[in-house]
Amino acid sequence: MGRYFRVSTERSPEFSEARGRLGFFGKPTLVLFWFFILAACFAVAIPSIPQYHLLKEIEAELVETKEAEKQLERRIQQLAAEVRALEDNPRYLEERARDPLRYMRKGETIIKIQD
Repeated sequence: MGRYFRVSTERSPEFSEARGRLGFFGKPTLVLFWFFILAACFAVAIPSIPQYHLLKEIEAELVETKEAEKQLERRIQQLAAEVRALEDNPRYLEERARDPLRYMRKGETIIKIQD
């Protein structure tokens, strides 16, 4: 009596090229996982939109404030130059005092022309 062996033409499941189930991370679980990731991204992004607009408003206000600061610095320089001229230049002091304050020298006559 001889022994008969059964020969299978199928390959072992270990070497099969067909993919089996993915276990816990099957297709429904994978879809839910990516949906959760997407929801988390939206949960972070949506509340930050008003903050982003507020940031842009504050940056615009900062630019305006810096421009106003530059104008004030120029005005300070002009006033400092005028103070130096009033202290050091008697002709400038006389000119500034004669017109608006109506100062005059002895022997001068002021003529005022009205429109």
